[in-house]
Amino acid sequence: MTSLASRFQRSVTQLNRLFASMIMDRLNSQVTGTQMYMLHYIRESGKCRLTELADKLEVKPSAVTVMIDRLEKAEFVKRTNDPADRRVILVELTGEGERILNQAHEMREQIIGSYLNKLDADEAAIATDVLEKMVSYAQQADD
Repeated sequence: MTSLASRFQRSVTQLNRLFASMIMDRLNSQVTGTQMYMLHYIRESGKCRLTELADKLEVKPSAVTVMIDRLEKAEFVKRTNDPADRRVILVELTGEGERILNQAHEMREQIIGSYLNKLDADEAAIATDVLEKMVSYAQQADD
């Protein structure tokens, strides 16, 4: 018999993958999942170094350079020099990068909402409450 923890983990992972896939399909291949993750990270950081992105993604800086080249070509990010150290390249979101992130967020809300609407109101509330409670416990354990 599969443990509850395994079933839960598999279900949450599967849901995240399915929702991400649906969003990527609706974005018509404008960005990949990894690029979307990079855009989110750049948004949270404001401006960030290429080496910081490489560390976050656990890849070589050259791999990040290739990904940033593609994002820059699509006008989702722009590179600037760090005023404190001209040798350092910073990456920041453009208006187009903000737009694609906002569009993806709206799609995620719509997709998740459509599946929550398939549940009755009590089931949807219980599912949400339980997940929020687990997030809270995990955050407390992380502190």
